[in-house]
Amino acid sequence: MYKKIHIPKRTFTVIEELAERRLDYVLSFFTDLSRKEAKKIVEKGLVLVNNKLITFPSKKIKKGDKIIILEAEDVSVPEPEIIYEDEHIVVVNKPSGLLTEKIGSEKGTALSEILKKREKIVYPVHRLDCETSGVIIFAKTDSTKEFLIEEFKNRRVNKTYIGVVEGIMHPKKGVLKGELRKTKEYAETNYEVMQILKSATLLKLMPRTGRTHQLRLQLAQIGHPIIGDKKYYNIKRTKIFFKRQALHAYKINFIHPETKRWVTFSAPIPDDLKRLIEDLRP
Repeated sequence: MYKKIHIPKRTFTVIEELAERRLDYVLSFFTDLSRKEAKKIVEKGLVLVNNKLITFPSKKIKKGDKIIILEAEDVSVPEPEIIYEDEHIVVVNKPSGLLTEKIGSEKGTALSEILKKREKIVYPVHRLDCETSGVIIFAKTDSTKEFLIEEFKNRRVNKTYIGVVEGIMHPKKGVLKGELRKTKEYAETNYEVMQILKSATLLKLMPRTGRTHQLRLQLAQIGHPIIGDKKYYNIKRTKIFFKRQALHAYKINFIHPETKRWVTFSAPIPDDLKRLIEDLRP
């Protein structure tokens, strides 16, 4: 499902690391647009390069080029998809770029706000980072919220993520555990190598604890940061670029609060992450 959004006028200058990349790629890197959406706004005549109108997305961009995205109202972006819903829970496939819930001074659109506008009363019981896509669950009653929070606390909720990290991971299966340098909290994650890519690795990640930025911090600490992570990944030292952190919450398995039976829900790998994986295949 898609909705139309307002795109404000934006101006930015191309950095050396993006030189010789396609215009649509550069636009998607600097914005929240997918490559498909970036291609669309170029073809619609909404992009200037060095004050010259460019309408072909494949144009190669040089270091120092000044790019202007003109104001527009008709660029479509994905909306969250409801995977499952009953009287007790809502399971959602969250697109990258949405907050789970606004906390404090956080800016941006929150998934909880979108659901409430659809006349759904929901209570977050866990969070996904804004740039992380994938499956997330909300409670619809106070009792369900309390039950699920307790299940998370007691590590009875099993989550599986798909991520692309810099470098080649060895061994192919293992456990990341120990203190997080930033927070001094203990964290534990099982991982499996799904595929060796060009200067990167496709991983399956199964966190056993639920620390803030756990996967991102653990992988950065061992020298394999998640590609595209603007906080823990240094784009100036790599030739692999991705507009967001290459992390997707693929599957979640938990005890249903009413039936007390185990249930499993999953969200397919999004197109932008699929393209990254395909581009990095040997």
